[in-house]
Amino acid sequence: LAAVLFVKRMSEVTNVRSMTGDADDLDDRYATDRNAAHLRDVPKGVEIYEISGPFFFGAAEEFKERLGQVAGRPKVLIIRMRDVPAIDSTGLHALRDVVHRTRRDGTLLLLSDVHSQPLVAMMRAGMLDEVGEDNVFGNLDDALNRAREQLGLPARARLAGAEPTVARESGEHKAVPR
Repeated sequence: LAAVLFVKRMSEVTNVRSMTGDADDLDDRYATDRNAAHLRDVPKGVEIYEISGPFFFGAAEEFKERLGQVAGRPKVLIIRMRDVPAIDSTGLHALRDVVHRTRRDGTLLLLSDVHSQPLVAMMRAGMLDEVGEDNVFGNLDDALNRAREQLGLPARARLAGAEPTVARESGEHKAVPR
């Protein structure tokens, strides 16, 4: 019973949302967040989805459902994970499904703001080889510049006032790549 309640609670605290839509649709947290995606110039053909909360069983199902609703085939899909402190095997499986789907559709998949535990879990599962280490970033600005590179657009400077959202961006975990 405790395990069932745990899974239910974890799925309730995790949210998956498109960050490429209208800024008016965002709640107060995103409206005042200096690191929010809507403050950046997101090129046409780029979709950003943000996962907030632990990426466990219930969240993995919601994630797959939300990504199934992506209209058309974006040229670049960025999965932002700044609020994902942990991922389990079902979350890894859901990400692997997205890797295969984007590859099939000719979409470049980028992961941004990946914390240490999810990054290590992805490394151990061999996912970094599938995604490509050059497609995993510690912050959204670098991921957007990789998207711009893919689209033949010039790079942009990091957004002024943006702060690191993961420990490895602030220099706390130098042993972990980027």
